[in-house]
Amino acid sequence: MRESEVAAKLAIEGAVAAIDGSVKGKLGIKPRVLGPSEKAEIGMSDIGDTLFYEVGDGGVLFHSDGAFTTVWFANGDYDKGVTTLDKLIKKHYPGAKMVKDEPHETEPGLKTRTYDIRLAGNHLAIVDTVYVAGVTAMKRFMIRVTAMARQN
Repeated sequence: MRESEVAAKLAIEGAVAAIDGSVKGKLGIKPRVLGPSEKAEIGMSDIGDTLFYEVGDGGVLFHSDGAFTTVWFANGDYDKGVTTLDKLIKKHYPGAKMVKDEPHETEPGLKTRTYDIRLAGNHLAIVDTVYVAGVTAMKRFMIRVTAMARQN
């Protein structure tokens, strides 16, 4: 698997499916748990759980803290991330709605896209992604999944 596939699977078949209570199977890659010093090296505080999934010459990071899960990687096939994520959302959650796809507020060359995924019961997953869509030195792809309870 490529980085984009691992990231999309962790976000959709992992984090969103966990909110939905429908996780099935395993990814097939054993992650390494990052300790406090490794988290500090990548600019993270020592809150929540951070895992590193080795993929090719790099890897995918997965961080979970309460209702928020963030999945990201640099380099690799970062340019395939948003397409891979979109396909996996449509496959598993065909009723998902893309509610935003616009230039990033502060970073030229990046865009943000948001999906609302209605789940069983009163659960909702909000999936935000930041991806390269223009000229930029950043070669990264990021997904953030937020678990919510619907009011209606």
